[in-house]
Amino acid sequence: MKHWILWVWLLLGTAWAQSDTIRVVAAADLQFALSEIARDFVRQNPDVRVSISFGSSGKMYTQLQQGLPADLFFSADEVFPNLLERTGLTTPGTVRMYAVGRMVIWVSHRLVQQGLDPRQLGLRILLDPRVTKMAIANPVHAPYGRAGVTLLERYGLLRQTRLAKWEEMTAGIPAYYDIAPLRRGKPSFEFVYGENIAQAAQLALTSTNIGLIALSIAKSETMERAGVFWLAPLESHLRLNQTYVMMRGQDRPAVRRFYDYIGTSAAHQVLRRYGFLLPGEKLD
Repeated sequence: MKHWILWVWLLLGTAWAQSDTIRVVAAADLQFALSEIARDFVRQNPDVRVSISFGSSGKMYTQLQQGLPADLFFSADEVFPNLLERTGLTTPGTVRMYAVGRMVIWVSHRLVQQGLDPRQLGLRILLDPRVTKMAIANPVHAPYGRAGVTLLERYGLLRQTRLAKWEEMTAGIPAYYDIAPLRRGKPSFEFVYGENIAQAAQLALTSTNIGLIALSIAKSETMERAGVFWLAPLESHLRLNQTYVMMRGQDRPAVRRFYDYIGTSAAHQVLRRYGFLLPGEKLD
């Protein structure tokens, strides 16, 4: 499959020439929640604009290392912001966790109508002979892809056969894991990769009818209208401690205001609505 990259770019605010623009790069699982948070912020701060680019955390980490201009980086994990901090590319002391991400297996109504309902079957749905392909974010650079792999491992659907770092797994999951349980009784089984978790969701929606995606995307209006999901237990996969950081030399008043706004009750309310856990928050 040909890999492709999609960046969703949003510009929120008015009065371009008279505004301080905050440049944000963010993990794709935030495309709905962070856009809403930024709109609320701009309404309260009309002298500020917020531009947001969404993509995979790993790709953005690499581009930030290469000089991509940005004020704030929101990752889907804690690894990439910490690496940037270690290399001196961030404002000291600004790495902060904003949420814990959740994973789901999302299934279209087309499959549910055939008796494949993830709410009853959970990951056992992947053993059904009618499930021959599944969308997943590329684990080479997408934290949700990495979490998806560990989730399948936890339930015995993958077994690692070749040691490699995530960023080295460029040959595809079957080159590093035995996927026999997913192939058993089927003509074939294929992982269909999105370059970020939003693309994986789009592939599930338009092509595979099933995918391992972020709860924050599964709760969007489009995905809820088209299918249903099973929420994976928090402890069943790589923990997605999602953090953000201010880039080096960008501690301007407007940037600091938005940085601090992420920790307010208003921003927390939006994050909760899209299924994120807040730092220190426990499951009911």
